[in-house]
Amino acid sequence: MTNKDISSLLKEIAVYKEISGDNPFKVRAFEQAARTIEACPEEAVVLAEEGRLTEIKGIGKGVEEVILDFIKTGKTKLLEELKAAFPPTLPELLSIPGVGPKKVRALWEKLGISTIGELEYACKENRLLSLDGFGEKTQVKILKGIAFRARYRGMYLFNEALARAREAVKLIEGTGLFRRIEIAGSLRRGTSIFKDVDVVLVPDEGVREQQATMAVASLSDPPAGAGGASGAGGVPAAGLKPDGVLGAGPTKVSIRRGGLQMDFRIVPLESYPFALQHFTGSKDHNTLLRGRAKRMGLKMNEYGLYKDPDGPAIPLAAENEGDVYRLLSLAYIPPELREGGGEIEAAHSGRLPRLVERADLRGMIHVHSSWSDGLQSIDRLAQECILRGFSYLCLSDHSRSAFYARGLSEEAVLSQKEEVGRLNRALSPFRIFFGIESDILSDGKLDYPDEVLAEFDFVIGSVHSRLGMGEEEATERLIAAVENPYLTVLGHVSGRLLLSREGYPYAVEPLIEAMERHGVALEHNCNPHRLDPDWPILKRAVEKGVSVSLGPDAHASDGLDDIEYGLVMARKAWCEARHILNCYTAEEMDGYFKRRLKEKGLYYL
Repeated sequence: MTNKDISSLLKEIAVYKEISGDNPFKVRAFEQAARTIEACPEEAVVLAEEGRLTEIKGIGKGVEEVILDFIKTGKTKLLEELKAAFPPTLPELLSIPGVGPKKVRALWEKLGISTIGELEYACKENRLLSLDGFGEKTQVKILKGIAFRARYRGMYLFNEALARAREAVKLIEGTGLFRRIEIAGSLRRGTSIFKDVDVVLVPDEGVREQQATMAVASLSDPPAGAGGASGAGGVPAAGLKPDGVLGAGPTKVSIRRGGLQMDFRIVPLESYPFALQHFTGSKDHNTLLRGRAKRMGLKMNEYGLYKDPDGPAIPLAAENEGDVYRLLSLAYIPPELREGGGEIEAAHSGRLPRLVERADLRGMIHVHSSWSDGLQSIDRLAQECILRGFSYLCLSDHSRSAFYARGLSEEAVLSQKEEVGRLNRALSPFRIFFGIESDILSDGKLDYPDEVLAEFDFVIGSVHSRLGMGEEEATERLIAAVENPYLTVLGHVSGRLLLSREGYPYAVEPLIEAMERHGVALEHNCNPHRLDPDWPILKRAVEKGVSVSLGPDAHASDGLDDIEYGLVMARKAWCEARHILNCYTAEEMDGYFKRRLKEKGLYYL
């Protein structure tokens, strides 16, 4: 049992307490305890064994009892009692944008609404208008949220799909039945949300078809009521057919695992390079490749590349994907570029970019500490960056208008700057750059006066309020922020939350032109809930000469690793290391920040 498991439990208790109308102080106590446990550098289970849980700030006797109960039994009496007071479907309402615990309570107590279907019907019948805190705009917003949820039902975020795929691959490796196992499809190419995962398999010598098929099928979700997901070799209980097996044959097994559809393609070793290329896609890329093969007098499919397509097929041999492309007189095309957007012509003419790689990244940009809504101290975050091989951290806590995130007052800004100075002296040569994520206000201004903005090494500007803007208002607001000489990076430009909230529309070309004109970098927010902006916009920005900042938007040390998802999107956008601010050395980054200010007449070297 991990700290995250315990934190999730405490958060759930807080939600149910708020739905039940409990004392707000008790609700906040569980919320704070959840944050504290998640950020705790020691394992709560160990602290519990040693009787030291209450030594953690914010963990009182009541919360301690709940945690001990959970550690001992895997459940807790308090949460069971809270849940028993409500229909089991009630928490589903919280998945609708704009519907929080207080609204859920009102809907249940006043109208008896406990399902999304009931909520949709009530909105269409205007029944919410009689409730305090609800109005016509609220009804419209809820209906839009329900439609949004329906549109993306069955979809998964990048981190969710990747975790499930890697888990399945590890379990398959554990069977010892397969010599080649590779994730393919859109997960290998990279995209923001997923409805399924593709995996290509090559059985080992002597493995029977039925063995291979059954090993993969055993990974499926078990029948309803049979417990958790199966593992390799964990075939569901005798007599129960796996509900998660969608189809099973000698060349393809389709299952659901953790609700996510997974398609496994089983191919012979000689077909493996061709199958991996084919099932990686994309469809447009493969169509162009097959057309090229045909013009060369060849036939191409998922099993191979053949001479004499109109006569007896003569297969061409390939050891890997690189060979497949060489047989078509092309340089190897990285999976992220395979979208049918000019990559084949570039591979033919030797114009493919040298895509940015993990080893090129030198520092972290856009990280929150416990000074605002982060979970860990600046020192701890710096140490975590050092452990990951980075040479600097660009700290950016929330600004004063972000009261919900404990944004920094002007006095706190100066105090934090002093702490950053002390840490820089202690951690040298590692460098912490002192920045802020400033709210972009409704008129496009930043959140502090110029004399405060001048205290920072850099400023990230982001929109966190009035997210229901139309295109004209949003564009004007963003461009006004870009024109502020103190703005260094424009953060999560559309404000979207994948599978939860659509972003506001904005005019891409005018904004990018303004950013290029004023020397403002475009953040690609790497948090898998955002991945904002989409890679085509990122690619357009780079083409126009705008620099890119990969921002994990980390609120704890594990959030630093979200840069992995942003790196994939940067590669999809044809980014090279020279396009990415994170690839600067600490000295180069320092020079970049100072040079920008000097060019705007705000700083002199």
